[in-house]
Amino acid sequence: MSKKAKILLLISGLFTLSMGLSNVFVNIFLWKKSNDFIIIAKYNLMHYIFLPASYIAAGWISKRKNGILSLRLGIGFFILFFMSILLLKNDLVKYIYPIGILYGIAAGFYWLAFQVLAFDFTSLNNRDTFNGLNGCICGVASAIAPFTGAYIIEKNQNSFGYVIVFAISLSLFVVLILISLTLHSEHYGDKLNFKTIFSKNGFEWSNYIKSTTAWGLRDVVILFLISILVYKTTGSEMALGKLSMIAYLISSGAYVLEQRLIKPKRRVFSMGLGSILMFIAVFGLFTKISYTTLVIYMILDAIFLPFFIVPVSSASFNILSRSHEEKMRTEYMINREFALNIGRIVSTSLLIIILTFVKNKRVLNYFLLFIGSSQLISLYFLKKIKTWGE
Repeated sequence: MSKKAKILLLISGLFTLSMGLSNVFVNIFLWKKSNDFIIIAKYNLMHYIFLPASYIAAGWISKRKNGILSLRLGIGFFILFFMSILLLKNDLVKYIYPIGILYGIAAGFYWLAFQVLAFDFTSLNNRDTFNGLNGCICGVASAIAPFTGAYIIEKNQNSFGYVIVFAISLSLFVVLILISLTLHSEHYGDKLNFKTIFSKNGFEWSNYIKSTTAWGLRDVVILFLISILVYKTTGSEMALGKLSMIAYLISSGAYVLEQRLIKPKRRVFSMGLGSILMFIAVFGLFTKISYTTLVIYMILDAIFLPFFIVPVSSASFNILSRSHEEKMRTEYMINREFALNIGRIVSTSLLIIILTFVKNKRVLNYFLLFIGSSQLISLYFLKKIKTWGE
């Protein structure tokens, strides 16, 4: 891989470390202050609504200037996000909407830039390697971060541990700004093509987008739910930190294993294996939400998620390369993000509705089964793409 790709992997690892330290614990902090799933769902819903809009703004800048400027802006908005959390502290619950919006804007700028730069700095021959290594590095960072964050929180009383953790994340984002100064990219001077952003863009991309919407139903929604359920079940940040560390270490190994075992012609088999076993993992939570079933879910999901996600991560770039649409990569990434967040918005809105109006004690069990099976719908559309073996 190129030097630029390696620097991008470093940025990705540090970004994951910073977010792993704090992002889970923002949700836990809100839970401790509100004891209400709906508050946390609304906070996350703001992410998913405003993230696509910020993707368009980031895309416009990336096309007119370059992806690195959007990357720096995303990191800058994350600095503002963590500064706001440190300033608001105990009043955070009162400001879930603006804080959620700020996070969505920051994430939109960062992830659009990262995806465009990942395309620019890799090729058809090494994207699986890049995605596999990125998954491994992020897995290790994600393992270290929650455990470290939990240790700091439990050693400091009266929410001071949370302040320390959020301050460390803020410092890491300052470091990321400095590292980003070593990256350089072309100034494109192109206009954003809104027709491409809101079009189906061919048979293969259309099926990929449908699969992405289905995946969005599960995606990060299940992550914040599982984190809250682990904390609710154990009452301990350290228990969540330890479980997260074990799961992410296993996931890192699984990313390496997937990279070694799964060749291009086995991609469909890999996705099928991953999607089915992820469903089996979540079925235990449908039966009963307990510490044991949560542990089983987190371990099985950590093992088999990479077998689904690595081929899918490469698919979008490979479709663009095969159809010679590289110049429209920014528009395609925005198109994909709209699809992904439609799934997230539908899922989170449904969660808010059922928690508000349905009083059945097993409502979360049914909801987890629903979102935990969405990758099977995603697989149905992915199998229609005809170029997996190339």
